[in-house]
Formats: sequence, C-alpha cells, structure tokens
Amino acid sequence: MEVGRSRNVFGPYEPHPSGEPIITSSPQHLDSLGDPDAGQFAMYNPDSVMQKAGHGSLVQTQDDEWYVAHLMSRPLPGTTLNPLGRETALQRVRWTADGWIEMADGSNLAKMSIPGPASLNTGETGGAAGRELSVVVDKFQSSKPDLRFMTPYRKQDASWVNTIERPGYLRIHGGESLFSQMNPTLVATRATSFDFTVETVLEFHPNHYSESAGLGLYYDSNNWLYLRLYYSESLGGTALGILQAKLGERIQYTQKVNVPDGAIGLKLHYRFGTARLSYDQSEGPWRDVAESIDVSYLSDEGVNGEPGEIGGFTGLFSFIGATDSNQRESFADFSRYSVTNLEQR
Repeated sequence: MEVGRSRNVFGPYEPHPSGEPIITSSPQHLDSLGDPDAGQFAMYNPDSVMQKAGHGSLVQTQDDEWYVAHLMSRPLPGTTLNPLGRETALQRVRWTADGWIEMADGSNLAKMSIPGPASLNTGETGGAAGRELSVVVDKFQSSKPDLRFMTPYRKQDASWVNTIERPGYLRIHGGESLFSQMNPTLVATRATSFDFTVETVLEFHPNHYSESAGLGLYYDSNNWLYLRLYYSESLGGTALGILQAKLGERIQYTQKVNVPDGAIGLKLHYRFGTARLSYDQSEGPWRDVAESIDVSYLSDEGVNGEPGEIGGFTGLFSFIGATDSNQRESFADFSRYSVTNLEQR
C-alpha cells in the first residue's frame, strides 16, 4: 500500500519518505518488479501467512484510533494458490509528528493479529479474517432465497430459482451446462475457510442424460467439481456420479451409484485443497463416492489457462444447481443447504 500527500488534490504529490509501501506482505518493494496488482505473485514471502496486502482505506474510531482495512490473500500452506480469493484484513496505524501515516509498530509488514479498538475491549483481533466458525444454513422457509446466494453469469430470478413453486424447497429449473457463461442455473456461496463441509438434500427425476442436479465447488465456467444426479443410460435410471472441469477439460469419473427414487443427501468436505464426496440415501452413515480429489487448482492462480496468463481474484464457491440441455423442462428440489467451517485460520 503506497502513500503520497499533497495540499492540492490535483498534485503534485510527495511520496512517503521511506520509499517503500507503508503496508506490504513482502519485505521488498513490489513495484520494482512491475504491476503489483496483476493477479499473480510478484513476490512471495514464505515467512508470512498473509500475501498480497494492499489497496487500503483509512478508518478513524471514536477514540481517535486509526486503522487501515485492506485486501490480502492466504495461500494454501506450502503453495502460492489462493482458493479464498481476495480477503479483507485490518492493520493498526498511527500518524507521525511530521504528518505521515505508518503502521503502529513502526514496520511495514502486515500482521495477522493486532490490538483491537480500546472502546471494544477486545484485546487482540484478527488482522485477517476473524477466528469464529461461520455457518450458512438455509431450509428454504422464506419466500426469497438467502441473500448470501450468488448466481454467477446471470441475474437471480424467480423464473428459474425460487421457493414459491414448492414451499419449503428451493426449486432450480435446469438450464445451461456448467461450462456455459450464458445463464447457467446454479446458486453459490463464497468459501471462507480452508476446511469446510457443504451439505444438501435433493429430489430430482431426470429422464435424459443431459439433465443433472447436485452440489459442488465452482471457480468459473472452466473450473469446477460437480457431484450430481443424472440419467444413466447404462443403468437405465437415475444415478449419482462425479463430473469435473479443469482448465476447460471435461473429466467424468467412472464411479456411479444407483439412486432409483431420485432422493439423496449429498455432502462435500473441502480440506486444504482436497475434496471428499459422500452421499446418504436413508439417513444412515455417509458413504463416500470419492475420498480425495485434488481441487487445489480451484484458486486465483490455479485457473490460469496458459503460462503467464493472469488468473482471477473471485475465489472459490460452493454451490447447488441443475442443468438441462434437452427440453429445459426438468427441475430439482433442494430441501436444505448448509455450509460449516471446521477451521478458520
């Protein structure tokens, strides 16, 4: 985070006398290597959990304390892959006698924990994300879906996703393939932990191989993991299987489970870049479809299609959704969706 000052908004501006960013994750000046916001690591600091610190905004408390809220990322341990996208951190800062701002401890290295505001009496607070476990639970009792649901590549509209047609359920009408950027039919929530589970209960009755419904992980239209019910021509009925997209390549797993009544509980456990996929047909113990699938590429840096290509910064989502490339007449009913963070770094 760079700072300059001027008595005129149009300049000229005087740079910070240190010649360095006032808040950074890197011990060296990023600008010397080119654009520091190019969506990739210009420099990586192996001694810091937090990377890419910058883009800050000043905040003044009622007790005349000063903080900077800024963007950052946390890579998977031992990698430069950031599945959670851009997160927000908080650093305590102070004003010097000659009118410059600097971090409260006099350094410029972003911290993972800092003293909280005096009036809150909180002691140490997270410099990055808070440490409480966050939970999303929706049993679809409201007339409108949870505001935390996002719909990539399309506007959320009751014509394709609603709780009205069947009260107590979220009905999703099948649409474009997950590869499509033209109105795919999925609803998603942001991943906020390196260790979380997502669960749903689903009813679905496909009659064509292109109809599917389920849950999964999603970065963009070319990168996702999908545990879904679909019509299996080899079984002659509804089956549970796994479909994956990696850098635009379609990967279909051979494992499949017969689901004759079209009703099933689905669970995905994401843990530090791997996914465990399970199902439940009778409220008994969960059974695994796949114990460990590498999904670390579902990250800001991992979705690069070609060497040197800049990835995104939106981060990972978990989702429920449906597809129908046949007659667009099928729909899926979800009676529950929950996300539980098992660990928050």
